[in-house]
Amino acid sequence: MVNKILNGLKIIIAILVLIVIIDFIPKKKKLVFIPKNTSVKKIAKILKGENIILSENFFKILTLLSFSSKKIKYGNYELYFSFTTLPVLYRLVRGPEVVKITIPEGFTVEQIAERLFVNKVILDPIEFITYVKSNNLEGFLFPETYYFYKFDNVKNIVERMVKEFYKNYNLDFTKRAYEIKFTTYQVVILASIIEKEAKTPEEKQLISAVFHNRLKKGWNLESCATVRYALKKFKDRLTYKDLEVDSKFNTYKYYGLPPHPICNPGLDSIKAALYPKETDAMFFFTKDNNTHIFSKYYTQHLNRQKGKN
Repeated sequence: MVNKILNGLKIIIAILVLIVIIDFIPKKKKLVFIPKNTSVKKIAKILKGENIILSENFFKILTLLSFSSKKIKYGNYELYFSFTTLPVLYRLVRGPEVVKITIPEGFTVEQIAERLFVNKVILDPIEFITYVKSNNLEGFLFPETYYFYKFDNVKNIVERMVKEFYKNYNLDFTKRAYEIKFTTYQVVILASIIEKEAKTPEEKQLISAVFHNRLKKGWNLESCATVRYALKKFKDRLTYKDLEVDSKFNTYKYYGLPPHPICNPGLDSIKAALYPKETDAMFFFTKDNNTHIFSKYYTQHLNRQKGKN
């Protein structure tokens, strides 16, 4: 009789273990949001409403017995239905999944939105782009490696990136901008153009000098990077017809800086915008999209383009 009872218990335990194992196997997931400062009772109701758990009461009892009431973290979760509720509670205690993502120098807001979306940091790239542009924050999304929560709030993500910008844009930069009679916004606009025109820190300083020299003389910047931005033509070679596009971003036609940054520049480009190299160069071009050739005079510039000294 005792053996029968023991065997029966073993079978029950084996079944329970199997259920638990099967329960932890990922199934079709559903996105569930747990608001901040939400009670266990409300969380149970949310989970039941999303068909993630079988019983609200069992979730509350399990949370109480595991001393997890104050350990549940708010945020967006990808959860799947659970018989035992254990995988759900385990995930809520661990918190939202963290994603490591690198934003390179020179990315536009559209490129950033795409990378965040592909890596499941955001749900809607259009929402991200709209939020950034409506708040005039293009240029202030600092290029860096970040750790974001999966499916985080767009505002949280943008604020984190802008905060990183101001962590790098120090008081000396603010003082320097005042010295050269630039606002922070103008510095970022110029830095964004420099970011797209050059690669090395030294050439960025030289190109910055050309742009500063042109602004002082009342010349147009004549930056191909701004025309590319206006046309969204980032790969193919620009034509003379392209340079005629009627856009405030066409610095061949309109004097001064464009209306807003054309990308999100890195620290080297920001420094270059603030501290241009001492030079009287007024022109530059590149034949290989890498090394630039600088000239003071237009005739010299044309001759060098033709391969003459």
